[in-house]
Amino acid sequence: MRNLISKLWSDDAGVVTIEYLVLGTFLALALIVGVTTLAAAVNNELSELANAILTFSQGYTSNGYSNCVSTKQASGATDTVSSQQILTSSTSSSIDDTICN
Repeated sequence: MRNLISKLWSDDAGVVTIEYLVLGTFLALALIVGVTTLAAAVNNELSELANAILTFSQGYTSNGYSNCVSTKQASGATDTVSSQQILTSSTSSSIDDTICN
């Protein structure tokens, strides 16, 4: 019996396999944690990008102008998150005939 225990104690044929198994387990766990962290970081960045795109204002205003031949009325649009309002304001301007002649 003592001889059998000493043979088992000195046998190291499967030690390399067990070491590779433990190393592979640690690497797999590290990979899972790393991919999970990377996925969360990418998700946060894409959410920030979506919020930044939503805050772009597409509203505009245009002042009216007039010259000797034509008149352009002022207009504008206000963009909100829920809906878009289009505002048109007409400004009547009188043309000074002394400048055009």
